[in-house]
Amino acid sequence: MRSILYGSTAAALSLLSAFVVSSAANAQSGSKIDPVTEKISAKFATNFFKLAAKTTDSNVVISPYSVNTALAMTYNGAVGKTKNEMQKVLGFEGLSDDSVNKQNANLSNSLMQVNPLSELAIANALFAKQDAVFNQNFINTNRTHYGAKLEGLNFATANSSALNKINDWVKENTKGKIPTILDKVPKDVILYLVNAIYFKGTWLHEFKESETQPADFKLANGTKKSIQMMNRSAKMLHLQGDNFQAVMLPYKDNRLQMCIFLPSQNSNIAALIARFNEQNWQQWISKFSNKQGHLALPRFKVEYKTELSKVLKEAGMPCAFDEDCADFKKMIDQDVFISRVLHKTYLEVNEKGTEAAAATAVEMMPRGAFVNPTPPFNMICDRPFVIAIRDQQTGAILFMGAIVDPAAAN
Repeated sequence: MRSILYGSTAAALSLLSAFVVSSAANAQSGSKIDPVTEKISAKFATNFFKLAAKTTDSNVVISPYSVNTALAMTYNGAVGKTKNEMQKVLGFEGLSDDSVNKQNANLSNSLMQVNPLSELAIANALFAKQDAVFNQNFINTNRTHYGAKLEGLNFATANSSALNKINDWVKENTKGKIPTILDKVPKDVILYLVNAIYFKGTWLHEFKESETQPADFKLANGTKKSIQMMNRSAKMLHLQGDNFQAVMLPYKDNRLQMCIFLPSQNSNIAALIARFNEQNWQQWISKFSNKQGHLALPRFKVEYKTELSKVLKEAGMPCAFDEDCADFKKMIDQDVFISRVLHKTYLEVNEKGTEAAAATAVEMMPRGAFVNPTPPFNMICDRPFVIAIRDQQTGAILFMGAIVDPAAAN
């Protein structure tokens, strides 16, 4: 019988990973970010989001960064077909293992340098069955490049100490926004790899609360719901695309920003999401320009939980989840496979700014500054739209979401 590798995500919790003070213990301050890192981030994030948000009848918020980090730690234990499939899905093709790990360490180190006007915390951890013997190189690599220490826990008994230990870690590293990621610890589990990310940012230009007004939001099925609509008229980074428009709202740290994509009246969010890929994303981001206009954006809060194995299989890495195919010999001298990848996120947007968190756990078991002379834009987000929170310095996409019902979790 094979053992199980579990994967869960909460408020961007991936293989139990979170940033708190320093995510990559040995990452060197000032390390340069390879341009390929932005390419990898855009490719994985857009492809992953497109699959995760394929059904748009409810709100979806994911952290591509969290999921990628959790899977990158798992990738360090993979070989053969398992590794090849993960390599393609994660965007690591053509890169040595050492290059992948160093780039991830440099990226996390760079993100930790974000101006304290925004709060960004990321952390990683490994929670293992206490009598399991793991490859020392696997343990050392994840500790060195991801700051993930291995802690042995008793998964064999029915007591709740291991469950509470993991959930408490997630709760602490998401500032309480994700209080739990697991509801049980199956006795056959051998390892949890966890990533957590927490973000709280204030808009560079806040919305005036006095201008927030009740408004109707039209759902995909045509029904309307009353929501609180924030309003702002000013110069903003704006993009007029083909059957959509978008704005880019910076936070006070001047690095992180939220991109909001709104399909045109004669289109819909499903058609917009279908166009998300690396090439389009890079092209869109490069074409924002400073324009005068009006933005109406709903105030909303989303709490989202999902299990990602189906999405990741569809993305192209089914072998890792198949007990007859999975090969993680660089992790442990035992037949193990990934049984679940749990992902949990929290996102709140209001007049002051944004608060977001995410967690991912992987469970394993044995066997624009130019001003265009164009008319002012008018962007009224009174129908389903897409959001993304990205770091403009590294290109890392921390969160992506499809907001189809802003009133759902308020």
